[in-house]
Amino acid sequence: MLLFCRIACGETPAYRRSVAIRYATVLFLTGSCLASPLFAGCGAGNTPADSVAGANQRLGGSWRLQSFSPSVALDLPLQAVLQGEIGQLIVTFNQGQFNAAGPGVNFSGRYEVASASGEQLSLVLYDVQNVGYHFSAQFSGKTLNFQSNDKPWIGTGALEHT
Repeated sequence: MLLFCRIACGETPAYRRSVAIRYATVLFLTGSCLASPLFAGCGAGNTPADSVAGANQRLGGSWRLQSFSPSVALDLPLQAVLQGEIGQLIVTFNQGQFNAAGPGVNFSGRYEVASASGEQLSLVLYDVQNVGYHFSAQFSGKTLNFQSNDKPWIGTGALEHT
């Protein structure tokens, strides 16, 4: 019983050694996590807000429409508009506002990056009537490959940073 009491009170060499080993292990792991945020679950890492802010920064500036392939055939007037805009339409993103200007199109509104992770993002463009158009996109060098998810412009395309 006396031995049990001495162990519980931390008076034996074996107890002090195991506590010291545990403390050293905890300090080592904590130091490793702080020194290298690459460990899963350690350090600050990228938060969703950081990823969205980074995507907004990368999106900023002017982009030229390089291609668009509708998933469903467009009617003739919309097809004609699309053909006239390929290589000509410039979309500019700046602090939550966008402007799209080309030979037959000139409109603007606001945009919001809904989420981002690595090279991928999802965003919503809102026209002046506050109607939202949803896109998913992926950065690839100076190109932004996108998929439009709302009618009549459901399809895939690419913008090139100018």
